[in-house]
Amino acid sequence: MAKFTKKAIMDCFLNMLKRKNIDRVTVTDICEECGINRNTFYYYFSDIYDVLDSVLIEETEKNINITEDATFYETYSKAASVIIEYRAAVIHVYNSRNRDIIEKYLHNTTEYLVGLFVKKYSKDHKLTEDDREYITSFYSYSIVGIVSRWIGDGMPPYDKDLIKRFSESFDATIDTMINLCEANN
Repeated sequence: MAKFTKKAIMDCFLNMLKRKNIDRVTVTDICEECGINRNTFYYYFSDIYDVLDSVLIEETEKNINITEDATFYETYSKAASVIIEYRAAVIHVYNSRNRDIIEKYLHNTTEYLVGLFVKKYSKDHKLTEDDREYITSFYSYSIVGIVSRWIGDGMPPYDKDLIKRFSESFDATIDTMINLCEANN
């Protein structure tokens, strides 16, 4: 029952974000729409932004299933499906005073995925941990910047082309970046 209640709160929250800006969503609104009391809400979440964090984490974990033969494009497409599916909510949050929640989510998710692929592609190379961190940061910040601009533009419907383009850029340059770092050691 507890898992059902937590999920119901998260679903109510997402539905509300499709209709209005996160700055206008209140705990009272969620409680009324879910048919729960405030104590029940606060049993599961500390505030509205805690709900948002939980939604983003849960949805991303549900969509990412990384296999050994998965490409960067396939993996990032699955991760991006969360923000694409909840497009209206993401735009509302991004345009609110709490934009940093979306940016933090993008950065953490992207850094995690890029880091996995940097490790995968560099496993047979002699890189320092600083080299791996640098390469991961280089690609992560590039991708997050591109995705942030796309969200800021209202998420026009070229998301698959955008993901394909930066995935191809990653694939085309990752070996060069690894070799440059290895040569400098």
